[in-house]
Amino acid sequence: MEDRQKIYSSEEHDLIDITTLLRDMIKAIQHYKIRFAVIILVCMVLFCGYRRITYVQYYEAYKTYTISASISAESSNVYLDNETANQMAKTFPYILKSDILKDVVKEDLGVKKIPGSISAEVMQDTNLFTLKVKSKDPKMAEKILKSVVKKYPSVAQYVIGSSHLELLDESGVPTAPINPFNYKREAGIGVLIGIAICFVLILIYAFTRKTIHNEEDLKKILNVPTIGMLPRARFKRSSKQQSELVLIDNQKIPDGFLESTRSIRTRLERISREKGMKSFLITSAMPGEGKSTVSANIALSLAARGKSVILVDADLRNPSTAKVFGITEERHGNGTLDVLKGQVSYQEALIPYKESNVKLLLGSAAISDTASVLSGETMKNFVKELEKRADYVIIDTPPSGLLSDAAIVGQYVQGAIFVVREDYTWIDRIIEGTEILAASGVKIVGSILNDASATRTKHGYSGSKNEFRYRKIGKKAQQESE
Repeated sequence: MEDRQKIYSSEEHDLIDITTLLRDMIKAIQHYKIRFAVIILVCMVLFCGYRRITYVQYYEAYKTYTISASISAESSNVYLDNETANQMAKTFPYILKSDILKDVVKEDLGVKKIPGSISAEVMQDTNLFTLKVKSKDPKMAEKILKSVVKKYPSVAQYVIGSSHLELLDESGVPTAPINPFNYKREAGIGVLIGIAICFVLILIYAFTRKTIHNEEDLKKILNVPTIGMLPRARFKRSSKQQSELVLIDNQKIPDGFLESTRSIRTRLERISREKGMKSFLITSAMPGEGKSTVSANIALSLAARGKSVILVDADLRNPSTAKVFGITEERHGNGTLDVLKGQVSYQEALIPYKESNVKLLLGSAAISDTASVLSGETMKNFVKELEKRADYVIIDTPPSGLLSDAAIVGQYVQGAIFVVREDYTWIDRIIEGTEILAASGVKIVGSILNDASATRTKHGYSGSKNEFRYRKIGKKAQQESE
């Protein structure tokens, strides 16, 4: 038994590339920006709501004093220096915080627990200090303050002896809370929390996302030649048409896309000559990678060289070739399913595309049981007959990573081309899709990196300094040929 094609490259691909990591983070922001915005908004609302529900107002009553020793008439030392006064002021806060004083105040107020907190702030290098009481009830704050002032002498006498307080300033009953609710501040904190959560999610996304980022990644992962890269087809916003066809016969198609398609065509022609291949299956690992668009443009590019091409939509579950070419259902009539069932001949079902050398066999109604239709001599003979009628046969099939259809059809064609969209499908799914083909004996002759960044394609001259020079050379060559 012939060994099957080795698709998976054993080269290590799990190393962390900082550039790739940053690019993945940027893509995560671009791709999920709406979701991230929602997360930030939700965090802001939830945090504000939580803080508002749990918000408790506090009121603060205060008195500012100077402290000094009480001097008796009998004392010969009537002078109290500043240092002594400073020491008394520093000692006073400890008296206020003592359990002895608190017990005296609780007894005076007739409570088991003081409904507030007592503190004192000393002005440095002075005998000035401010006595503060914080409580949920403004009247209670004032009441506690008065009790402390009234009862402290009985406690202070044991520590600093007889002292005298002189009132300088007082608040009275506080009228406004010291901690008014600030919606702007709380919203800002909520936003910061949301940003932090989004940043963590972005890091998780970047670290865990294992996709194909460039041609080098594709070569490392798949042990098949890369026959080209197709850039993203970006149309000018000035276009009045809502949806442009991503086809090379569209005059609005970007030059980079056109040149990249030509390069792929050239390499495919060389493969065809060297290996004697006429029929090619084009598939991908997952939906959304652009295999149908790639199939259509390869067919058009080959036809532009004067080759006769038959493009077959063999995706019986989700036919899409007609949509790619902008053909309405009323126009295309019978399709691939009708031919394989023997209801019509392929000559009757084939339709020409405009005035090109491309003939299309479009899809018809979608079915789920495709194995019975695609397997066996009918499909084999169908492909062989098409090979006799055209220079190239291009067959578009469903994703190989999801369905067995591509592996079945691949047994009857001469080669397969695997389409990988840049930064789209996870590497594991790509490997799985190619190995399914290889296990069925399908010969993968090359891969195409689709939807690549313009800066990564060799023909991405748009916006560069080389653009004008290359356009000038092209016009000169055209004039000389005329």
